[in-house]
Amino acid sequence: MERWDVHTHTTTSPDTFDALARFSRYADFIRIRGHATHRCCAEMVNSKGEVQRIIEDNAYDGAARIADCDEHGVTLQVLSPTPMMLPDYVDNAQDAIDICRILNDDNAATVARFPKRFLALGALPLQFPDAAIAELERIKSQHNMPGFEINSNINGMELDDARIFPVFEAASALGMAVFIHPWGGFMTPTEERLKKRMNPGRNWRPWLVGMVMETALAFDSMRCGGVHERLPKLRVMYAHGGGAVAGLLGRLEHGAYARPDLFAGPSRLNPYDTIKNCGVYVDTLVHDENVLRLLLAQFGIHRVAMGSDYPYPLGEIDPYDAATYFDAQGNRCPYPKPKAIYPGHIIDYLPGLKLAEKERLFSGTAREWLGLHG
Repeated sequence: MERWDVHTHTTTSPDTFDALARFSRYADFIRIRGHATHRCCAEMVNSKGEVQRIIEDNAYDGAARIADCDEHGVTLQVLSPTPMMLPDYVDNAQDAIDICRILNDDNAATVARFPKRFLALGALPLQFPDAAIAELERIKSQHNMPGFEINSNINGMELDDARIFPVFEAASALGMAVFIHPWGGFMTPTEERLKKRMNPGRNWRPWLVGMVMETALAFDSMRCGGVHERLPKLRVMYAHGGGAVAGLLGRLEHGAYARPDLFAGPSRLNPYDTIKNCGVYVDTLVHDENVLRLLLAQFGIHRVAMGSDYPYPLGEIDPYDAATYFDAQGNRCPYPKPKAIYPGHIIDYLPGLKLAEKERLFSGTAREWLGLHG
């Protein structure tokens, strides 16, 4: 049975380390550089050169990724840029274009080396819609990319902003898929009281709570702003099981019923009709059997695809070695033993799923979302 992982991330390869260094003048810029002592690793650094995270070569090396895929039974990965590397904060059009081209050409090179194991989604300079459409057309014609990744807001700009709509319109016309991933907003607030509440040191709150809030806000923007209704054939996947969306559908629908005076926006579709009649998809990355059942009940099995968040810590691959109980950074497993999880493990053991339903979750929905029928 094929397993297509729709939610995986890449950084850039060593070929791009120097090319990206010239953009370090932007305060929110994140790039990758070679590790000072270990050739198998790299450092994710901010604009000040401060190390934010140590990454292993499976974040940027295709062969290393394939070794993990073979170990865990993954047939194909859909590669998306690491969200914080998308240049939403860049205020110069040419710089934003250049960063996206570096990201896109680098991932396209990985796909060209291993065309049977990877597909890539592009990055777009969405602060500059005309340039974004040009890059969209380029990655389609030059690299045959089936879609692109965007963040849940574009440097604070909502996804239903009229300036972005032509990009979605162009994507729909080209048959390209959209992957919406949470970043910014509640994850990186600027207001002091909210910054204090979303402190990463408080149980990793931006990633564990802020991410699901951001994804729900992205869906609310796309629905209430009429993007899904106006472009019903635009295929949009929301990461992390759609965040909090599945549990909020009834509340969102009832709110419009109870206070219609507050819902004068362009969309006439309620949330249930939106996910039923428009191209709304979610991945399976919810870490819980009961929540996955909720996704299947709310969205239907034809709108849910396997995603793992590989190779990052929240992904569905156990970071702890079964023999040593330690991860690559030396952190000890907090449980009596490692979980032994792997991409799609909940699907494998979810009682009551028929073989055809598993095949749909593992690869069928992914193909449909990406426009790769047959």
